[in-house]
Amino acid sequence: FYGCSNLTSVTIGNGVTSIENRTFSNCSGLTSITIPDSVTSIGEYAFYACYSLTSINFNGTVEQWDAIYKDHGWSNYTGDYTVHCTDGDIPIN
Repeated sequence: FYGCSNLTSVTIGNGVTSIENRTFSNCSGLTSITIPDSVTSIGEYAFYACYSLTSINFNGTVEQWDAIYKDHGWSNYTGDYTVHCTDGDIPIN
């Protein structure tokens, strides 16, 4: 999906364990993504330059979100987004 500026939202399927390097880089129209609790790693620059990103919906707890390995620059140059977990929200700004 690298550079797909028309992409506005994504739901990653259950069972996916990794979001690879640069998967959604430069998707400037991406506003929201839903990530299953099966994800254990987010690659380098996975959401780099997703300027419109405002919402990450994580189908797990805050503790599970914190345990995900997030590589260098995974969210550089994104919008001010909030991670919505099943037991609370984490604002990032």
